[in-house]
Amino acid sequence: MSQRVHLYLSLVFGLLLMVAAGSGLLLAGSALLDQLQAPVASGQNLAAVAEQVVRQVPGAERLERSPSGELRVSFSGVDGEGVVRVDPATGLVLGDYVPSPAMAWIRTLHRDLLLGDGGRLMTGVGALALALLSLSGLFLLARRLGGWRRLFSPLPPVGGAGQWHTRVARWGLPLLLVLALSGAYLSAASQGLIADGQGQEPAYPESSSVGPAAPIGQLHALRRLSLDQLRELELPMPGDGFYTLHLAQGDGYVDAVTGQWLSYQPHGSARNLYELAYRLHTGGFGPIWTLLLGAAAGATLFLAGSGLLVWWRRRQVRGAASRGAAADEADTLVLVGSQGGSTWAIARQLQAQLVAAGCQVHCAPMNELASHYPNARRLLVLTATHGDGEAPDSARSFLDRLARGELGGGLEFAVLGFGDSRFPRYCGYAVKVDQQLRNRGLTPLLPMASVDRQDPAQLQQWAQRLGQRLGLALDLKAGLADEPRYGLTLLSRELYGREGDAPAAVLRFACEGATFAPGDLLGVRPGPGEAVRYYSIASSTEDGYLEICVRRHAQGRCSGWLHELALGERIEGSLQAHPEFRPVVGLQPVILIGAGTGLAPLMGFIRTNRLRQPMHLFWGGRCPESDFLYESELGQCLTDGRLQRLSLAFSQGHERHYVQDRLREQAEELRALLTQGAQVRVCGSRDMAQGVRNALVPVLASLGVDLDGLRQQGRYREDVY
Repeated sequence: MSQRVHLYLSLVFGLLLMVAAGSGLLLAGSALLDQLQAPVASGQNLAAVAEQVVRQVPGAERLERSPSGELRVSFSGVDGEGVVRVDPATGLVLGDYVPSPAMAWIRTLHRDLLLGDGGRLMTGVGALALALLSLSGLFLLARRLGGWRRLFSPLPPVGGAGQWHTRVARWGLPLLLVLALSGAYLSAASQGLIADGQGQEPAYPESSSVGPAAPIGQLHALRRLSLDQLRELELPMPGDGFYTLHLAQGDGYVDAVTGQWLSYQPHGSARNLYELAYRLHTGGFGPIWTLLLGAAAGATLFLAGSGLLVWWRRRQVRGAASRGAAADEADTLVLVGSQGGSTWAIARQLQAQLVAAGCQVHCAPMNELASHYPNARRLLVLTATHGDGEAPDSARSFLDRLARGELGGGLEFAVLGFGDSRFPRYCGYAVKVDQQLRNRGLTPLLPMASVDRQDPAQLQQWAQRLGQRLGLALDLKAGLADEPRYGLTLLSRELYGREGDAPAAVLRFACEGATFAPGDLLGVRPGPGEAVRYYSIASSTEDGYLEICVRRHAQGRCSGWLHELALGERIEGSLQAHPEFRPVVGLQPVILIGAGTGLAPLMGFIRTNRLRQPMHLFWGGRCPESDFLYESELGQCLTDGRLQRLSLAFSQGHERHYVQDRLREQAEELRALLTQGAQVRVCGSRDMAQGVRNALVPVLASLGVDLDGLRQQGRYREDVY
């Protein structure tokens, strides 16, 4: 429901919000410039300022202080009338006040779209829409991250405009709500829909004191006020014996002879609320607040544009994948549960290859499951898992439809789940779907399979198994086609274990125009049309090079290709941010656990540990004489304090050990570190990661916690391959 509300509001009000945000950004820029140029007048006495102004500006009739702090004086005399800007400290005229026609037009566009009262109503509705968009986006984000408690946890990497849309929205949400709610309130007040308290005026003086007027600088009421409180001061007209004052806290009349209040009406709660909304919306709290409002307006523009781009790309992907046979004519059903579009991209490949093999394929979202498919022989379900084991938006009604439908009998099925193993309920929704299809009596074509973070090897393995069952050749590629590509030029290569059957190489590339950090992923294709292979990065942009560590495998197409690159040779690659794998900077210790080339990102964390956060490395290699990666650099880091402890295990030395053996041996030390709030980062093969989990379980149990609890706290992260 939240997804639909968010989408429909965006499509209906997107253009209106972009106009309001664009004009608001220009107004904020103009207000900020005025505030920075306005003379500083904080804490000055109103009576003293008024005395200076009257002395310097003959015929002064009214003093007005703008929201930016600029002091303007209206005057009239034998030489004419006008408005000038004055210095509040000296009363000297700074120049004529000439409002910009362009800014006046932009202000009118912002307030009422140049349409008068009807336009004001439209902008008010648009402001309410922005508030609903912000709140619905907040619900979507909480659901995506697995609950409200994880609202500020690292975002799962999805890449592209969608990732930045979420980042900007999360941090800009408070300001967006302030803009939206204050704008809606001001619009409603201007239409008379909400009381603004401006009808509560002070009693008009029936009489005033008789006698010569006191100098304005000696008026007692004005002497007790600061210039910051002033909105407007009207000097007495001929025949009047009082000043009219409009202040931030109230309005009133001051006797020109005695300098005392004749009447005063403090603002009520309605007027104070209106003043607060006005100042919040127009930057009345100073330059920093105005700058934040400008940033919020810019964020609104960005969110509208990026949201539209994400929607359009998803629509293109879904539209391409939905072409196929009619539901009642298809022999093969491909149903898709997707949140970000990548699952649809894979479904499109699968559909095209099945159609090329002669199948009648109907491809649709899981939410469009029909009660009956008369000619269907097989059902293929490709579904992501959203958040913490929940259904993605295009599959939220699938299980209900399945329970009410008539699927069963001779229909075969296969379920492929897409997820992120760093979440506790990895592919949890796919597991539910597989179980419910079995309960309905459908026949499994394949056991349920899962793909972790678009792992190309896992996807290809499932495609091959499905192809074998169907007697077809299937070849599915992970990843979207529009990933940005960067040129990489090989600068150096350092080989380890060259005499063995699986040497490792530390490769450094020049990579211009890219931004990356240790733990991010470099994706490369060894050839056109081949699956992307991902390697953890051991360096940062500041190092001036991109470094990865690659072990060569006998049948490894990509690893062999990378090992054979010549110095100076240029290749292309894509980058995938992996911020949630990076340790959180702080005082808590960090436990780094790796094996083989899994040391690469951990080495990057140690290199960049300039604050000397306590880091403890447990690493396992093959042979200490030839396969000790980064040996000299690790020694240097131990010496300078970037690394506090190094625990090694080698599987081919005189004493054969694995890294999990070291964890068991040092259980007490681990327990002490975890008690101090230590973070754990694990990088290596799946088998190694499982061994590490097994070794940590009893340690955590003795502390009354488990791995799932540590994951939810963001203290346990894995990067496994």
